[in-house]
Amino acid sequence: MRTVLGCIGMLLVALPAVAATKSVTLYLDGARVESSVTVSGSYLEIPLPAGATTDSLRIRPQGGTRLSRVELVPARPEPKLGRELARLEERRELLHDRLKALATREDIFKAAAKAQSGKAPRKTKANPEPLASVRQGTDFAIAQLEGVYQSRRKTEHDLKSVEEQLAALKKNGNADGTVARVWLAGKGGRVTASYLRPDLKWHPVYDVHLREGNRLELVMRADFPPLGKDAMVTVVSGAFDAPLPHPAAQPVAAPLAPVTTLVLPLEKELVASTPQPVVTFTFRNLSDRALLPGEATCYRQGEFLGMVPFADVAPGETREMTCGR
Repeated sequence: MRTVLGCIGMLLVALPAVAATKSVTLYLDGARVESSVTVSGSYLEIPLPAGATTDSLRIRPQGGTRLSRVELVPARPEPKLGRELARLEERRELLHDRLKALATREDIFKAAAKAQSGKAPRKTKANPEPLASVRQGTDFAIAQLEGVYQSRRKTEHDLKSVEEQLAALKKNGNADGTVARVWLAGKGGRVTASYLRPDLKWHPVYDVHLREGNRLELVMRADFPPLGKDAMVTVVSGAFDAPLPHPAAQPVAAPLAPVTTLVLPLEKELVASTPQPVVTFTFRNLSDRALLPGEATCYRQGEFLGMVPFADVAPGETREMTCGR
């Protein structure tokens, strides 16, 4: 089965072709994925993942290569993957049917329990202990209800597992994606393709270290899903539609890699030590870049004080924070 390298992987298939180079630029509201491959054949396919915006696809020939035709079609899973998807989808439908049947059984036994408990006991020769008969009938209906609830819980658990398997297979096999079929003319050259993924973005997270000497060490990190070892990743402190030029771009090696580190003076630091240490401090952003909103992990002289929201701080702005509350 052909695999897609990474959740945003772009596999360029050409005859013959060399491995594609891939770069990912992460914004606060999406990503731009670009892949380039050297080709000498007349045809290639560019799979786009389900999260890609097909209208954003751009294909640029370079060197002696020219584009003759481009066609977008739904991705077709490999036969083995298709069979597994069909099996799981059939299993999902059977589980839905099972839940409907259990709901009907629940209604029946609820009604039976209610009818038994609502009976007026009447002693007869055939029924000398009416209360015992009513209790027996009620206990039977409730026991059946317990079996229904256990079966429903197991069925719901199985259904959740099937849904997760379907989602993983569709994502890794690009079953819900699109394929760009590209016909080429000319000899030699390269083809560069790019597209946008609004579902893939980065989030700033911070390490806040309160050091001795009234110093604050602030580390901004870029949090994002793993993109594969072959991807060159850059984060941009702005959105797709930010006015040009975009804010400064920063290459990062991996998720949670540092984007920037600032050492700032503390203007105020108050420590309440009872019952647990709580620190309130004030600092001023003396850098020329905005500090974006995110989550912060606080430390004071090496001691972990918890996690708190981090509000955006413009250059020159003063911000008060409390850690450990």
